[in-house]
Amino acid sequence: MKKLSFSLIILSLLLIASFTAYKVINRHNNNLLMVSEKRIVEAALKCVHEDKCEGDKITLATLYQNNYLEQEINPLTKEIYNQDSYVLIGENKFIVVN
Repeated sequence: MKKLSFSLIILSLLLIASFTAYKVINRHNNNLLMVSEKRIVEAALKCVHEDKCEGDKITLATLYQNNYLEQEINPLTKEIYNQDSYVLIGENKFIVVN
């Protein structure tokens, strides 16, 4: 009986710990993506405000050419974003093109 109770307590603690670890890692990954995305959107907005970029759709290639941004890397996959990826200015949204 004592072994069963002890096993149930250990199992409960493991379940709680694994769920907590999952949530923390997931939140961390989301924050990494959000920071990267925000940096790209802010560079696009700066480019528009300085009248070097026109239109509602600004590609990473345009931001690279105008020196508003250095080569961006996806923080999770460690792959370089495609230069055809773009920012929609009206929505302040970064769209990744594969």
